[in-house]
Amino acid sequence: MTKGAGPLSAIRTRKIWSFIFLMCSVVSLFVLWSEESSAIPAFARKYHTACSTCHLAFPVRNGFGEAFRNNGYRFPNDDDEMVKEEPIPLGQEAYKKVFPDAIWPSDMPNMPSLGFLAQTSVSIPKDPITGKYKDTAFDEELGVFFAGTVTRQISYFADFALNSESASLGRLILLWSFKPGVNLALGDVGFPELFTSISSRPNGDRDSYSTSLPNPNRGVELRIAGNTGDSGGYSLLAGIGRNSSPLDDEHTGNFADTRYVRATYKFGGNGLLSGVGGTIGIPAIGLDNSITFGANYYNSDKGGEPSTADLGLNGRTKNAYGGDITANYGRFRAIAQYSRFNEVIDEFGHDWGGRTALALEGDYWIYPWLYGVIRYESIEDKLNGKITKIIPGVAALLRANAKIGIEYVAVTLNDLAETNSPALNSFTFFAQLGF
Repeated sequence: MTKGAGPLSAIRTRKIWSFIFLMCSVVSLFVLWSEESSAIPAFARKYHTACSTCHLAFPVRNGFGEAFRNNGYRFPNDDDEMVKEEPIPLGQEAYKKVFPDAIWPSDMPNMPSLGFLAQTSVSIPKDPITGKYKDTAFDEELGVFFAGTVTRQISYFADFALNSESASLGRLILLWSFKPGVNLALGDVGFPELFTSISSRPNGDRDSYSTSLPNPNRGVELRIAGNTGDSGGYSLLAGIGRNSSPLDDEHTGNFADTRYVRATYKFGGNGLLSGVGGTIGIPAIGLDNSITFGANYYNSDKGGEPSTADLGLNGRTKNAYGGDITANYGRFRAIAQYSRFNEVIDEFGHDWGGRTALALEGDYWIYPWLYGVIRYESIEDKLNGKITKIIPGVAALLRANAKIGIEYVAVTLNDLAETNSPALNSFTFFAQLGF
């Protein structure tokens, strides 16, 4: 993972491995006393099932995958027959009868709850002056995941990234399941992203989603989900946390200065809690015939920045809301997303008015392992100008856990945006491998 960057020094290598050991220890301690799950091989090992059981093309969840998440990262109606990697018991069931005079029994995973996502991409931007594609940029990263369940109540998820420069902690989430469909999460919480099928970097570069709302740095959230008959269902996510603005010290301030809510309602397809029901368009990947409506609201005392800060966009927002529609039918999936930011506050505290963002996407599955996508993005405000993007692409699942693809980003900037945004027309080739 250090291609083109030169070998790491012995000191840097020792620091990285020391950091890895420290993170493993911290996660283990949290788990013993005690999101967002994407394509985590630890769960595939636990149930001895393919990644495609829960995902269209990792990390996109299908209908069954949504139910898996809503059940606290467990199979719907989970029983002992579904678990293939039996956990190691920590104490006897009889201890429950004499509690508190005995430690409440628990268990721990039989196999290391580790997963890895190796991804590499090469971007070739178009020079706006010469019109030539040059200055090729390689991006390589190894994501390390910890995920699993402890008894029928506790789940955990954590990750960090390794590259040629550093090792950085990503997310850490502890989840308590009161019962199926009622979960309490603590840690790196926030709006679950509507991942596009193609993009290898949905939140980390100049092609970040224009409609993404801010999230708190740390917080606590309540997740509720249920079925509405034999198919479909509803979900509600509500949380509080610390302001996500990088202009503020994340170690200071009020823990509950950020509030957010997301609600969805699904018609048809797999039940949001049962994982079954409705009509399945492509059984091989679990693409169900359904339509889902979603609504979001975000409020922050000091204001936060969405991931679109990587577009070169400036400005925090204190209030934002949005809506989205996802429709599946046969081999086709369509997504429409809209977001409105009530304020665009610059670094000097001046409010430039609101920001409007729109995204439209269509995916077509030629085969269960081959699909194409085209996505339209538009974002506009008075501080940064207007940026629009059209992103066509195609990707293939070489295996259930291996994906390659190519996408082209066509960017249009108005006069104001040209002075602010680094977004350029570009080709991107990428590959991902989860194991």
